[in-house]
Amino acid sequence: MKTVILSLLILHIATGITALLVGLIPMIAQKGGRLHNRAGLIYVYCMIAVAVSALLLCVLQPFKMMRLFLTGIAVFSFYLSMTGWRATKQKKSGPTTGDKGLTFVTLLVSLAMIGFGVYLLILNGASFFPILFTFFGLLTMTFAGRDVQSMTRPTEKMHWFFQHFTRMGGSYIATFTAALVTNVSRLLPANAPEWMATASWIAPSLVGGMLIGFTVRYYKLKFSGSKRPAVA
Repeated sequence: MKTVILSLLILHIATGITALLVGLIPMIAQKGGRLHNRAGLIYVYCMIAVAVSALLLCVLQPFKMMRLFLTGIAVFSFYLSMTGWRATKQKKSGPTTGDKGLTFVTLLVSLAMIGFGVYLLILNGASFFPILFTFFGLLTMTFAGRDVQSMTRPTEKMHWFFQHFTRMGGSYIATFTAALVTNVSRLLPANAPEWMATASWIAPSLVGGMLIGFTVRYYKLKFSGSKRPAVA
């Protein structure tokens, strides 16, 4: 069993690091080009491996609250990357049965995270983990819920385009955050103030969210034919 766990841990770390490095390429490469597409596909494959290895490590190792939470983040990041990648395949055909199944399974996972967070909230009050489980459960449910809505109502012509890069970008932010909070104790000095560790949870989402927001604004102006300058 120790060999299995060690192998899974190596796979998890290796594919996580690869995802963080390769995930930068589509951001700067020509959109729709060969390099962009191949790097993006490698990123998605890495996120599949990260999520599967995280689930197995969580099941096979002794229970730890942080391990369970980071497994939930891995599933969330995997869902964002998968739906972002699949968006480019749904331009004409729409979501397949597999896409719908993944969405509904993710909805169930989000409900489980929310339920566990509420349970911890009742048990321990408004402490660190109850808030995190509830918040990220609601966040996961929001994304999956939007996908359910898009299956039942018409979407804008370029919906797939915006879904592609916002979901892939969100997945990268979640992956970066998980890696940062896992290693922040090794990166910061022993006497570092507590707010610096807390900032590692928040800063990636703030910075990454702003960049995604600027990019959405840029392309909306571009597609509308506006000549106003915008930040890409």
